[in-house]
This record gives sequence, structure tokens and C-alpha cells, in this order.
Amino acid sequence: MPNKEIWMQRAFDLALLGSGRVAPNPLVGCVIVKDDRIIGEGYHQQYGGPHAEVNAVANATTSVKGATAYVTLEPCSHFGKTPPCADLLIQSGITTIYIANLDPNPLVAGKGVEKLESAGITCHIGLGAKTGEWINRHFFTFHRMKRPYITFKYAVSADGFIAGLRGVPVQLSTELSAIRVHQMRAEHQGILVGVQTIINDNPTLTTRLVPGTNPVRIVLDPSDRIPVKSNVLTDGGETIILRSSAEVAALPLQSILVEGGAKTMEMLFAHGLVDEVWKIRSPKTLNEGIPEPKLPLKWRAIDYLGDDTWFKGILKPAPASTYSDPK
Repeated sequence: MPNKEIWMQRAFDLALLGSGRVAPNPLVGCVIVKDDRIIGEGYHQQYGGPHAEVNAVANATTSVKGATAYVTLEPCSHFGKTPPCADLLIQSGITTIYIANLDPNPLVAGKGVEKLESAGITCHIGLGAKTGEWINRHFFTFHRMKRPYITFKYAVSADGFIAGLRGVPVQLSTELSAIRVHQMRAEHQGILVGVQTIINDNPTLTTRLVPGTNPVRIVLDPSDRIPVKSNVLTDGGETIILRSSAEVAALPLQSILVEGGAKTMEMLFAHGLVDEVWKIRSPKTLNEGIPEPKLPLKWRAIDYLGDDTWFKGILKPAPASTYSDPK
């Protein structure tokens, strides 16, 4: 792998260290290279704190004048909670910048590169762009599609059930899987379930197994059935009650993790409100109960945690169309 790709990968690795702490800002990492070695690096550590470029310049072991920077996202050009990173890079004397992705936020959206190039800095766009798109998929979807990025997650028994008869909760996944699920919660701004899940399980939907911010709880409750003594209403955390799935797309959140039951997932899927799906298959069998949701997906085994297998859902290709454009 050429050095440019290695240095950008290092910037991506740094960016991921901010997971669960920087939203609604994107994940950003920065590596500064001079004389073919890294002299400074940094990442955006928490919302409201210094950006990656600021930390990288501050951490540099020697002058960055004449150096090359590798940044996972276009440097900002506007004043927000911090000054523009583009201005800092110009003032620092850096001469070349490799940028994985342009920032879709209208406040930036090419203006950062324009400012850098106007100051004589050479900008290269697209190195590691595919990785950058994945790392900041929540941020990009929110700004491009004007709705939250929505992830489904559910655990299922070896014989295809997600709960016992009449929705009686059953612990299916291992402790290792539970820790990863809580990390997923920390990486999303909201967590959504149907009201039946609240009635059956009375969950808290927090990140208690990992460090990180608790997501906003969202309950789909069309008929106002949520018990007044539910944990999500009495524990002091933020909870939003929605009456229809149409309201989900309008929420001012960049990302939502759906841990609802089969009907909730099927309904959201039917409305096109799904971007990513994970299934945790346990070796346990239940013989009877609530079947897993029926989703038009192919499944690919991605990881193994203890006795659990983690599958990622892949959308099945649509049937071939018989329509042809007129000549």
C-alpha cells in the first residue's frame, strides 16, 4: 500500500476514536506528514471541542510549514463553535492537503477547498473516499437526504424467533454482543422501539455497558398505549413519543437505531426508512414465539462474538425491468 493510502487510513483510524462523542458533528481525523514521516496527528474528540486539524497542528513535533496534511473530511470554512480550520491550515504554512470527502453541510460544501486553493494550497480530493463515506454515513445521509440514517438491529434464535409466546422477552445474545449493541446505541443519536416493546420489556435503552452519550428514546405509539410508569418516562432521560412512522423521517436527529419488534421494523422498511440492518443469530432455540421480521434481504455473516453470529443485511436486487427507453 503506497504511503498516501497508509497515512489517510491512519487519519480514518483516528477519526473513529470520536465515535459516540462528536455528533451532530462528523467524525474527522487528520495526519500531518513532512519529509516522509508523520509529525502531527489529531482527531475531533468531542462535540464543541477543537477539530481534528487544530489538534494535529497543536500536536506537531516540528514546524508544519511546507508539510502535507491528510484529512478525512473537507476542512470547515465558517465560524461555528470553533474558528474555521481552513484558516488555521493556511496560516500554518501547510502546502498540500489530501481530503477524502467534501463536506455536504451547506455551510461548507466546497467552500473550504475553495478558500484553501485561493491561498495557494494544493488540494487533492477523493483519497479513501469510499471509507470516508462509510465512516460518516450518518452525517452524509442527514445532510443529503434531509432525514436520519436508520439502522435496524435484532437478535433471533437459531429457529427464527425474536421473543417467546405473546412477546415474552428472552435473552438470546451473549454478553459480548450486548456490549457491541450498547456501543451501537452510543454511536446513534436516537433509539426507536414500538410501544409493544415498552409494554413487554420495559427497557431503559441506555448505553450503560459502554462509555458514551445515551441516545434519545423514541417510541412509536399510535394509540397512546405506553404505560405511565415505563422506565423511558420516569428515569429522567429524554423520550419522544410518535404517533406515526411518517414522523420518524422529520426528526432532527442524524441517526436512529431501531430495536423495535417485527411489526415496527416491517412498517419502517415498507416506508423506505432503512439504511442498514444487522441480525444477531443465537444458537439457542425457542421452538415457538414471535417470528423474526420479514425483510427482503440477503444475509452475509460478518462477525462472531462468543456463540453469536452477526449478519449484515444486503438488499436483494430488484426484479429486472421490462421497460425500455423509446428510441
